[in-house]
Amino acid sequence: MRIVRTRKPPAMTSPCILTLMVTLDVAELLAPMPWLLALFIVVARILDVSLGTLRTICVVRGYRVTAAVLGFFEVLVWVLAVAGVLKEVTWLTLLAYGVGFSLGNVVGVWLEEKLAMGSQLLMLISRQRSHTVAFGLRMAEVPVTEVPGEGRDGPVSIALVVVSRRRTQRVLDLAQQLDADVRITIQDVRSTALTRTLGIPFNPTGWRAIFKMK
Repeated sequence: MRIVRTRKPPAMTSPCILTLMVTLDVAELLAPMPWLLALFIVVARILDVSLGTLRTICVVRGYRVTAAVLGFFEVLVWVLAVAGVLKEVTWLTLLAYGVGFSLGNVVGVWLEEKLAMGSQLLMLISRQRSHTVAFGLRMAEVPVTEVPGEGRDGPVSIALVVVSRRRTQRVLDLAQQLDADVRITIQDVRSTALTRTLGIPFNPTGWRAIFKMK
């Protein structure tokens, strides 16, 4: 009887393990060059923390799919940084790890400001020119809700405006042109039905639309 031997199929390697293997090879290659290894760790840590900052913001704003995708790549990049440190634990690699973490927070916040995800609620408090402010904003196609209020020195009018973060500064500039003494309070809004109720296209377009995925 003839026995036929079959080869076992190669085991599948997970993306994390594959990334770790590649990273160890890169770290081993850079080990004789400590400054290049430190630079590698700094860059990897900046990417890792930046992605983590964006992921946290997406979680807070309810962008589940985007947060999951960012979390996946965040972990992979984190493996790169940690593997580089563990390959050669010196004061230089530890310093690079800390510097990368600090810079990653700065870069992450800067990216979030540039992306300008979500909407904001603007509370414009005016005494003398409240109706002028509201009328001017409506003429600029900005939806405004006026609410009467009582201040320390008498009655005031509160104009409530919900706009995308990309339009916030333009609305503020317009309100201050209409009333130089207007008092402004800004709050982040997690979700709004403004587009559905008023038909105003506040949704982001282009590459910003990627971060609106839920």
